[in-house]
Amino acid sequence: MDDIQVIHYLGRALTQAASQSDWSQVQSVDKQIAAMLSALSGKPLSDEKRAALKALKQIHHQVNACCRLESEELERKMALGRRNHEGAVAYAAFMDDEDLR
Repeated sequence: MDDIQVIHYLGRALTQAASQSDWSQVQSVDKQIAAMLSALSGKPLSDEKRAALKALKQIHHQVNACCRLESEELERKMALGRRNHEGAVAYAAFMDDEDLR
């Protein structure tokens, strides 16, 4: 596989992992992208390779935004769970065995 094919493959893999909410796979593909970019660093790039990298960068930005939204949603759910737990603990503190039956 040449560099351009690898770039396109990684873009598809990143898109697929994000669309399936497979965050560990997103992380794995992200590491592969970082390794590929390191390998390309300092090398001359053809116009075709630059275009492929630009498309990959756009995909990466979109997936990053998706990850941010998922992270914010998870934080919201965790905060709600903490509040619900605190409320349940407060109610339990005022209940006696009779109330639990």
